[in-house]
Amino acid sequence: MRIPILLFSITLVVFLLVGRNDAANSLAGNFFTTTNSAAAPGPTRFSSVYSALTKCGSGMTKKEEREAEKNGSDLPTVCKGFGGYVVDISYSACASNIAVEKGETRISLAMQTLNYTQKAVEWRLANGKPFAVIMRVYEYGGSDLCTTDGKVTSESLVVKGLKGFEHIDEEVKVKGTPNPNAKARELADKGYAKPKTQ
Repeated sequence: MRIPILLFSITLVVFLLVGRNDAANSLAGNFFTTTNSAAAPGPTRFSSVYSALTKCGSGMTKKEEREAEKNGSDLPTVCKGFGGYVVDISYSACASNIAVEKGETRISLAMQTLNYTQKAVEWRLANGKPFAVIMRVYEYGGSDLCTTDGKVTSESLVVKGLKGFEHIDEEVKVKGTPNPNAKARELADKGYAKPKTQ
């Protein structure tokens, strides 16, 4: 009588242990699956930073500046940018060519008068990395940029994509556009999300 009870007890213990291991394996499998699943990327965070066009140098040494002046060359203006870019302002006889540069990449923003009134360039960032610039540009009466007292006939915000985002190329007329700065940022952000064309 004791042997069947003993066999029954041993069989019961074995079943309980096997059942426990299966449950533990099942839980471990679920835990493993959960921790190894790829986390969905969060939404892109857009923000802006600015380069002041009032605190810039020439980007040259003093010796290079003296040589350039001796040769009758205008000194360029180079302003600190973001992500390795700089704002480069070069001059012709009567105009300022404002562009952003990084290495061999040069993106022209606008040709303005010598006494341009822009104070800043806005850099549009996606998750902290610049992908576009926004700048206010002016058009003057007549076609002569040399006219320093020319009347401003219109203002626009140009939106230009940086390297890899060259497809972003927009303009927002200030007059008649409610909150043109917000509209320019919106166009830049939409361009960031749009697939790049080859």
